[in-house]
Amino acid sequence: MSLSASVCLLLSNWVSFLLVAVPPRSRRTFVELLIGCMLNPEGWVTRAIGAICREAHWTTYYKLIERANVSVADLAIRLLQLVLSVFPTPVANLIIDDTLVPRCAKSGPGISVKHDHSRKANRPTYLNSQCWVTLALVVKVWLGSALTIPVRSWLVEESGQRGKLWVARQLIDSVRGHVKDVRLLIDAWFMRKSLILPLLDQQVRIIGQVRRDTALFLPPEPEPRRRGRKRKYGLRINAAMLEVLPVTEMELSLYGKVQPVRVQTAIAVARFLKGVPVRAVWCQMIQPDDTWSRPRLILATETDLSARAVVEIYAERWGIEPLFHNLKRWWGVTNLWQQSKEALELWMQIRSTAYALTQLLALRLWKSFPLIEIAPWRKGATITAGLFGQWMRIQFIGLPVRDAYDPKSGQFVMPFPGQDQRLQCSVTLHRVAQHRIVE
Repeated sequence: MSLSASVCLLLSNWVSFLLVAVPPRSRRTFVELLIGCMLNPEGWVTRAIGAICREAHWTTYYKLIERANVSVADLAIRLLQLVLSVFPTPVANLIIDDTLVPRCAKSGPGISVKHDHSRKANRPTYLNSQCWVTLALVVKVWLGSALTIPVRSWLVEESGQRGKLWVARQLIDSVRGHVKDVRLLIDAWFMRKSLILPLLDQQVRIIGQVRRDTALFLPPEPEPRRRGRKRKYGLRINAAMLEVLPVTEMELSLYGKVQPVRVQTAIAVARFLKGVPVRAVWCQMIQPDDTWSRPRLILATETDLSARAVVEIYAERWGIEPLFHNLKRWWGVTNLWQQSKEALELWMQIRSTAYALTQLLALRLWKSFPLIEIAPWRKGATITAGLFGQWMRIQFIGLPVRDAYDPKSGQFVMPFPGQDQRLQCSVTLHRVAQHRIVE
């Protein structure tokens, strides 16, 4: 089977699976926008429509997005179920992180002056921007590496009590009932009691980095029976006690390369978690000047995990950073501009779904990908969603996809690219025009 036929077969099954979350009246228009986003990396709606053979009036696409006829939560759940069915895993590693999208306008959905924690060069500390909190899924690929796929992005409001922690809690609650076992990977900003404790009650596993001066204690020693409540904390783990802990040096594959790592670990009790036992791991890596970096403190609520496993699993969280870069730069998030929060989140979800489908195609069909024809200078490189999207723009641009959805069966059949696509598109437009004249 050729690569084009394999792509059509997979897209037909995957898009049909996603269409269950779309109202039947809006499915044809949604299919056109979704395929258009896969074929055009820019964030403008008009560019996505221009990548296909447009068969409806401009107001049809406008009404679908502006009226938010599609539920973002339902579409995100179907996308998560699709990814887990393609790449099943016993424990789903989810990542929650936030990013800022700078804006020039002073007014708009979610626009306000926010503090930038990235500390990037040539950028002010406070930015006029929009804040997105993204829920992503880690997918294990070949050679033991991992890839991050966006599931849902939530625009944080510019005012009110619904901040990033509240949004993170809503994102987890929206998918918790659809995944059996969940492990959440978060950074130090989201390691807060108000977020962690409710998730622990829902049997969610947590691995996150915290400040080095976080109050950690040893478990209390057994003591004779006495009046009053039992001790919750033992001796505090300070610098002197940390020097006594045994040091283990190993080589781990972290952040895309094999590097030496020095770790120290202990079973501790975290005070900010009200006495929850955790696996504490102090991790150091080699810097460019061949010196050890300052220790990073990682806490895992799974105390049966080894220090090596905690470090390797938490390293998968770094995949959210290139994901943000790809969504902003190569998939048009910086160009998103809708006048309402609901419309903006819907269009963001459609673009993220298109990016996720392209990633899945690259992961499934990388062996038959013609890399020599697309990028011969990248011989032996990993087939990414950007490379696969570039090949799809060559093969599938200008296809009429509106009639590819059958309303009776509810199935979508991706049209196969042929030599007579222009003729097929013109015939389709002529048929639509005649139908409008009769009406």
